[in-house]
Amino acid sequence: MMAGYRYILSGGGTSGHVNPALAIAEAIRQADPEAEIRFYGTERGIESDLVARAGYAFQAIEARPLPGRPSPAMVRAAWSFWRGRRQCRQLMRQFRPHIVIGTGGYVASPVVSAASSLGIPVLLHEQNAFPGRSNRLMARQSQQVCVAFPGTERHFPRHVPIAVTGNPVRPAFFSQDRQAVRERLHQEGERPLVLAMGGSLGARTINQAILSLTDWVHEMEREGHVLPRVVLAAGQRQYASIAAAAAAEGRWLEVHDYIHNIQEWMAAADLLICRSGALTCSEIAALGRPAILVPYPYAAGDHQTFNARVLADAGGALLCPDAQLTGTWLASRLDQLLNQPDQLESMGRQAASLARPDAAAAICEHVMRLIRP
Repeated sequence: MMAGYRYILSGGGTSGHVNPALAIAEAIRQADPEAEIRFYGTERGIESDLVARAGYAFQAIEARPLPGRPSPAMVRAAWSFWRGRRQCRQLMRQFRPHIVIGTGGYVASPVVSAASSLGIPVLLHEQNAFPGRSNRLMARQSQQVCVAFPGTERHFPRHVPIAVTGNPVRPAFFSQDRQAVRERLHQEGERPLVLAMGGSLGARTINQAILSLTDWVHEMEREGHVLPRVVLAAGQRQYASIAAAAAAEGRWLEVHDYIHNIQEWMAAADLLICRSGALTCSEIAALGRPAILVPYPYAAGDHQTFNARVLADAGGALLCPDAQLTGTWLASRLDQLLNQPDQLESMGRQAASLARPDAAAAICEHVMRLIRP
């Protein structure tokens, strides 16, 4: 039985950095029931809310994002980094953690730097196929980097130990009974079910492409074909305008602002159309569903394109650059895919081949090796 080690985790800015940290914390708790776990983040970041909801101790620190171009904001960010680093050093001297775990985002940089300066072991987890700036900068100060996708290791210094562990994904994505949820959510089983989604804020390009399918759908009606059922999570900002524009298309298109039980709808769908954030791609793999991936074009380092390529190269998805997604392009791909269920099934199998249900446990094993070398 382990004897209650002390852990600090840090990652934030987006839920894509925070949720993996929470999954790692839960794995640590299972391996070390007496663990003392603290999260470091900013008060204004999403991490403060998510960590509190999960029931872990949270420590607010000073941190600001580093702008991509020289500007006065860069000076403020640098000053904030050094203040945050000094603050973390003081806190760590009091708490005396056995290890610090960073999951990316600007808030993790001062935490990792402070730990390294005090000789505290550091483990980083990178969710994206192309690493974020914080993890690239901090990798030299870490003893272990865990990555989600094969090939990511080439973006880190050669001397840093790298392990491909996958992304921690909520267990609900691995436990879905596709037939059961499909029978409950989609009673018209003969109709293909397409789920299009762009996250909580929505994806304008995806929304517009879906609305532009009307000519294709009307042609299918004239030819007597079975219409697909398209469920669109348009996002809270765009919901009202998209729902109004789709009001006359209710026989094939349903518009929602947000879907809370998204894992069930993803499991039930015959095809997904979505962005390619790291966790979205890992959830697609966990569910083994085929997808059309439209990377967000303004993601830092174009990391969503790198993520999408992993699934596309494995045969589990089609990749469409944002600028190329039109109603005409989408209609031609839907014509191709929805009429070839064997191809959809094959894509789903290839996506599932990338799933890592043991990701959090694998990361936890590396954590324990650093604590107990």
